Amino acid sequence: MIDLDNFDQTSVIFDEKNGSLRIAGISMMEDSLGFYAETKKNLDSYLLNSSSSVTVEFELTYFNSSSAKQFIQILSRLENNRGSVLWKYPKDNTIMEDRGKELEILLDVPFEFIPV
Repeated sequence: MIDLDNFDQTSVIFDEKNGSLRIAGISMMEDSLGFYAETKKNLDSYLLNSSSSVTVEFELTYFNSSSAKQFIQILSRLENNRGSVLWKYPKDNTIMEDRGKELEILLDVPFEFIPV
């Protein structure tokens, strides 16, 4: 079930020191391109200036199709052994597990699926 009181509450934390990006919550904003623009910019800068890989951790309960497009753009930057994905999903929500597997199919980035 989606908590409509919190539908615009997406947490994005990029820890450059540890090479980790965490995206959590519900991602269904109207302007996902604008919302994730800074994240993509920071990730590009990190990948350009560091030889370290990035771990992207998703812990979402829902995301819309415009957010999925942004996730593909973010994760495509990790191809060629530049990173990996931890896909955490509610253990009783097979839809969120499947959405992660759909992204995995589209990208050459290793995914680890973790029910929580």
